[in-house]
Amino acid sequence: MTISSDDLVRVSGIIVGMGVAVLAAYDAVASSGTNLLALPLAASGLALSYSVGSSQDSLRRRDTQVVAYLANNPAASLPAISAATGLPTERALSSLRYLLADGLVVSEAGQSSGVRSYRLAP
Repeated sequence: MTISSDDLVRVSGIIVGMGVAVLAAYDAVASSGTNLLALPLAASGLALSYSVGSSQDSLRRRDTQVVAYLANNPAASLPAISAATGLPTERALSSLRYLLADGLVVSEAGQSSGVRSYRLAP
């Protein structure tokens, strides 16, 4: 089983955000005089744990765009994938690397031009 860095970022953000929120709430209740700092800190921790997934969702949508294109266009090159999905080449390549690592996509060397082509794994 492969754990992607996206999942690690999501989990660590949630853990850190909830931890900050819990410690700040405890500080607001248990200590005296620091409520003015503890409550905004608790709100920040909750906001972090809530928003950490939003950037990861865009990565998943990007991967879905690449898979959808490859489903209808086997043996597609990186420039073709990038142009068809509207993704910059670097982002399309990043998605392809994750999909390759997960075994969802297969990469093949081109016969004459040397340009790699990508297709969905059988």
